[in-house]
Amino acid sequence: MVDKNIKFLVVDDFSTMRRIVRNLLKELGFTNIDEAEDGQVALHKLKNQSFDFIVSDWNMPN
Repeated sequence: MVDKNIKFLVVDDFSTMRRIVRNLLKELGFTNIDEAEDGQVALHKLKNQSFDFIVSDWNMPN
């Protein structure tokens, strides 16, 4: 059984892609999802919070 309280960080510079990934995760039953619009914001969040799983774009600014 998968823990549905896993904390996700979705990192992508396109808001549409972040929304798509968030919606897919919600369809799978996950609700603890945070977002970052670039690598710099993601790094700041990673320094201040803990995440269990990161979904990230490979090619984006910062």
